[in-house]
Amino acid sequence: MLRILDSTINLNLYILLSLSATYYITVPVVTGYNVDFYSKGESPFGISYGDWVAKYWNWDLSIPQNPKSNILLGLNENGCLVHRENSMVMLVDTAAGGIWNQKCTISHNAAILIPIWTGECDQGTKAFETYSFKQLSDCARGYDLGKVKGQVKMDGIPVATLDALDYKTNIMNNVTEVYTKGFNATVPINSHFIVERYGTFPGAAHGWFVFLKPLQPGNHTVYYQNSVEPTTLSGAGNVNSAQFTYHFKVE
Repeated sequence: MLRILDSTINLNLYILLSLSATYYITVPVVTGYNVDFYSKGESPFGISYGDWVAKYWNWDLSIPQNPKSNILLGLNENGCLVHRENSMVMLVDTAAGGIWNQKCTISHNAAILIPIWTGECDQGTKAFETYSFKQLSDCARGYDLGKVKGQVKMDGIPVATLDALDYKTNIMNNVTEVYTKGFNATVPINSHFIVERYGTFPGAAHGWFVFLKPLQPGNHTVYYQNSVEPTTLSGAGNVNSAQFTYHFKVE
């Protein structure tokens, strides 16, 4: 009786092992990969976070406004509005608002800078002509007051979140808050920013950003969104809602 029971157990085990082996042979195994971020202490491609944000703002300030649509020139549905500099791909400022899809081809060696919410202040503004660096920095931070929430998804999976209320940041997961040093901010005549004076002026910026390390070759989707609601400190005008989806072909 015991011998018959042992044979039955061995037969059942053999069948299970055979089925398992067949499953792993016939069913493809899907392997994922980790999304990598630069940490705050790193300097992507030898450039500090603050200097990258300064470069970002000079690009943002340089974008003309489309006179027909009153939005950023080049920001079209299924277009590709990005800035490429020193192996960094910079995505559109959420202040543009709205819901947009962009389709781009980028290098597998390129990192990606994603803005959640950011502000800039410079001496080109009439009231700020004599501002010190500290005053400019405080001014830039003041533009970012309010109830600010943001999220980044990579291939449909949430990878970064932000929750800030005025001067307090409650949640900052894979998001970095950046205060720049002083930098030269250039506002060209055709900038989409409406200013009293055009030219190059001392400036400072603040904001929350995500710095993604280069992606593996293939097709990837980067989605980022924010919502900004007014508070007593920010004033009624500090409102925003944006959703951007970049469909990247990484080569």
